Amino acid sequence: MNSQAWKWALIAAPVVLSVSACVGWGGYPRAKNVHESQLIGTWRAGKCDTTVTLNPDGSASAAGIPTAMELDGKVTQRVGGDGTWKVNEFGGEQQLDVITGNEVTTFDLYRDKGRLLVALTVGDPDSMNGCILTRHSKTAANAPTAVPQRSTATIAISPDHHRP
Repeated sequence: MNSQAWKWALIAAPVVLSVSACVGWGGYPRAKNVHESQLIGTWRAGKCDTTVTLNPDGSASAAGIPTAMELDGKVTQRVGGDGTWKVNEFGGEQQLDVITGNEVTTFDLYRDKGRLLVALTVGDPDSMNGCILTRHSKTAANAPTAVPQRSTATIAISPDHHRP
């Protein structure tokens, strides 16, 4: 490599690393002003075979949350069960804590084109092993059901019909 290429490499590497640190995990910007109501529902990460359901009363259920991964991303250890959840702030950033038994799993909150993402880093953050969960249901088992829709059905009454 010539000296010009080395200079560019030395300049570009810190710039790229600092920009990636600003935008967050996977290049997504950190979510701001997330309300608990935006998190209620069922979240899934297909890659990790993980499901987390957050209920409006603060209860949660989780299945397959990875706690250890190999370098290639293969999950080697998982936790799950029933518990609770809450939104916390750490270092000026909002995070989601899911507590199952004695395990507290902290998820980071990001946005992708306005869509909320819940991300879990497993192991060393430099390895970039983790899962991104997306919401698959906006209601959980205990959540209020959707507002009933107005019916647009037309009822035909024959002229021979008389009221009792």
